Amino acid sequence: MAIVGIVVNPNAGKDIRRLVSPATHVSDVTKVGIVRRAIVAAAEAGASRILLAPDRHRLAERAADGLRLPVEIVDEPVTGTRHDSIGAARRFWKEGAAAVIALGGDGTSRDVALGWPDAPLIPISTGTNNVFPFTVDGTSAGAAAGLLASGAIAPDEVVRRAKRVTVSVVDASADGPHDDVAVVELALVDTRFVGARAVRDATSIRAVVAAVATPASTGLSSIAGRVHPVDRWEPGGVLVRLGRGGRRVRVPLAPGDFTTLEVAEVRPLAEGEVVEFDGPGVLAFDGERDRPLSSSARVSASVDRSGPLLIDVERALVLAARGKMFDRPEVRDGH
Repeated sequence: MAIVGIVVNPNAGKDIRRLVSPATHVSDVTKVGIVRRAIVAAAEAGASRILLAPDRHRLAERAADGLRLPVEIVDEPVTGTRHDSIGAARRFWKEGAAAVIALGGDGTSRDVALGWPDAPLIPISTGTNNVFPFTVDGTSAGAAAGLLASGAIAPDEVVRRAKRVTVSVVDASADGPHDDVAVVELALVDTRFVGARAVRDATSIRAVVAAVATPASTGLSSIAGRVHPVDRWEPGGVLVRLGRGGRRVRVPLAPGDFTTLEVAEVRPLAEGEVVEFDGPGVLAFDGERDRPLSSSARVSASVDRSGPLLIDVERALVLAARGKMFDRPEVRDGH
């Protein structure tokens, strides 16, 4: 079947940074509208089954309300945490979805990649630091997903493998080694607690390993982006260590909120090259603090091309137009 999965993170675009910076608030109404347009466009483009992940704010249900289309809310537990996105991606994988549309920021994209490492993904920007997701309307995203799911467009024509930061943690205070990933950047933060997750204290940042580093971004990856830019499709990444005695750089750690950081080391990383950090501290994945480290912890990180499969929305629509897939035969004499 031509299956498209859609997951929306109701918490994306609503964290504490709205109180301390000019970051944009992404409302539930906005997200419902994006999902509804994606549903309609996916069905229009040939999707025969559209799966929606449930959420605490009932955004998916509201988006599907009243639509006479092949759409269904999948039966998955709802916790109100990032595990909802991880679980939804796993469910879409199990169901055989040909395309996944995910509404959120970098953290949501990471969660989808954790649930389904090879997810054929269209990430739509509705978060805070939207380095990994695209700015694309739900209509276009749904159309591209439907074209791919229906087989009208071949995956090898529009799908490209993204990079990611692969992370391994060995900590004597934890139960065995732990493996993890980030889709944009990994940061070591000099603090003891995860707290509100968003990294706001510039003086606490010790190091950043970035797979994508653009000076046009905000957040932790902007540190690397403003000293050594690395494109989304460029092999390898960059390591930045913070400390006295180096360059002093102005960076936006949140939208519209600048700070000055001292950069002690900048080192380009070849694909697969391993760098190591020692605890204590907290690891932040894609801008969010997630894993505390003891003083005995050892972290290994590298950038490789094993991330999700990103769907090029514009190329899919261009190929469809060139193939006259949007044409309809003329209707004559009521037939």
